[in-house]
Amino acid sequence: MVRRIIIGIFLASLLAALPTMIMGYESQAKYIAAPALLLSGWAAVGHLITLDDDASGGWSNPKGAKSIWRSSMVELSLKVIVFVVVGIMFYA
Repeated sequence: MVRRIIIGIFLASLLAALPTMIMGYESQAKYIAAPALLLSGWAAVGHLITLDDDASGGWSNPKGAKSIWRSSMVELSLKVIVFVVVGIMFYA
């Protein structure tokens, strides 16, 4: 339930900031896009901090399955890409 609320806030922030930016109100778009940037950065940093749990022998991967580690790295990469794209779109 909480995940859906956070995703909704992220999407609402992006969907409100895009037309604002297109209409030429760049400074207002930065304020509207701030929740999206904050949430995507929070997700990326949080995943990075707990990345060792998915490593071989870690808390989430006690048997050392490489598929868990690979999927965690893919998820982290996607989170960082989303954070960078949002940052470039509205703050560069």
